[in-house]
Amino acid sequence: MNILLLSYNFLPDFEGSTSLFTIIADLLANNGHNVWVITHKFKGMEYNVHPKIKMVFVSREIPQGEYKTSLLQTIRFTKDAAKKGIEIVKKEGIDIIHSNAVAGLAGSKISAKTSKPHIILIHDLYSTDPNFWKEWQKQEGNSPLKAWLGKKYEKKLVGSNYSAIHTVSEASRDDLIQFGVKKPIFVIHNAIPIKDAKIVQVNPYQLVYVGRLVFFKNLQVAIKAIKLLTERFPKINLIIIGKGPYRPKLEKLVEQYNLQNNVTFKGHVSEEEKNHIIASSQALVFPSRFEGFGLVILEAFMQKKPVLVSNVRPMSDIVENQKTGLVVSAHDEKAWAESFDYIFSNIQAAQHMGEEGRNVLEKKFTIDVMSKEITKMYENVITKKYERGNFLEK
Repeated sequence: MNILLLSYNFLPDFEGSTSLFTIIADLLANNGHNVWVITHKFKGMEYNVHPKIKMVFVSREIPQGEYKTSLLQTIRFTKDAAKKGIEIVKKEGIDIIHSNAVAGLAGSKISAKTSKPHIILIHDLYSTDPNFWKEWQKQEGNSPLKAWLGKKYEKKLVGSNYSAIHTVSEASRDDLIQFGVKKPIFVIHNAIPIKDAKIVQVNPYQLVYVGRLVFFKNLQVAIKAIKLLTERFPKINLIIIGKGPYRPKLEKLVEQYNLQNNVTFKGHVSEEEKNHIIASSQALVFPSRFEGFGLVILEAFMQKKPVLVSNVRPMSDIVENQKTGLVVSAHDEKAWAESFDYIFSNIQAAQHMGEEGRNVLEKKFTIDVMSKEITKMYENVITKKYERGNFLEK
């Protein structure tokens, strides 16, 4: 097949759906498909991709480290990506268009002009939470106007021109249906390339978080839980990997509780360092209360580490309580403190949960499974052999 992918950013080891699109592109190319990727270019960055992946850069170059998406940038990208995409579809005989979230409107325009089937990847839908945008606008750099525009954009995206939606969890599918989506929805679970778990010395009182630093990741509850445990475990240390606008507030909270020796902000780290830190920790802490999937959960499973998550879907679907980790009440710092205490006090049980997580990863969340389902989705959408949310065998 000839496949056109559109993604506002196209970076491995970035945010969930962006990283996922780089994995999808590699899978398609490795399986012999021809892939075109329309995206922004980050200044000074080398894009070492498979020979069957053709990178097409549009709009202005983005300085490295500038990851926020403005309305003007989105409009410019949508216009430029649509124009270039129409050219590629006509010239290269594209069979299907697959766009990632923010790039969805560009994909819709291309589909409308060329009559080629279009699939939008929607990782999560913020507007299904009635309080999300109210809280989002309070975050540094945001405003009521931006929140209103964000809500409007989601509504416009869901109502745009596409043949089907690709999402990553049953919870996100249910949210889309609740939001009024009538088109077919294909659930294809995320996956990662599975490598051997690193053999490193484990810090007995170390926990790790990996992800963006934004309000809904709910890291404040983990920091408050750390405060409750410093007397019992003076050497407890939560390593926070990631960047984001909520970091100043989290740093103030750490200072307020005098936890500078117990909470470490690492910022962005390399893939190698991230995996090393996960492997040297007792568990991954992921208290997010709003998520499409949580790719880092699989990264922790790969390193045979239990994962502590909020009792919110889809995290509570992926992590089985007391089997592959612990499921904890989202806003209860005492419950989080108890979960940390349990991990530190029951090393063998924690190790067993980590090993079971690795088993689940190898059975359910493999690249091979995801690759087959993506190809199957394309074939069914092209031939229109599908029902809402379900594949039909040829």
